[in-house]
Amino acid sequence: MTSFRPTKIEQFAFEAKLNRFFGEHVYDQVFLGFEIVEVVDDELRAWSPSEHCAAVIDLNYSKKVAWIAQTLFNRPVRQVRVLARGMSHNAREQPV
Repeated sequence: MTSFRPTKIEQFAFEAKLNRFFGEHVYDQVFLGFEIVEVVDDELRAWSPSEHCAAVIDLNYSKKVAWIAQTLFNRPVRQVRVLARGMSHNAREQPV
């Protein structure tokens, strides 16, 4: 299992690419506060400020988010999993 956590600069670069690719309207409504937690193997794990935004990203934008991450980090990203901020990506470690 290969794990990768982006630096703050890489996170800012990712946010800038999201803003440029989707436009300011979509970015401000959906991606504001989006944060990459880590990339494990070929899965990008991220937090979103709300469950609604996480669901919208999962349903409508996950393929494009994966492509942007893949080009930025130079590593394969085939799946994007977005949860509300503070939730654990490991199902056994969900907060109570």
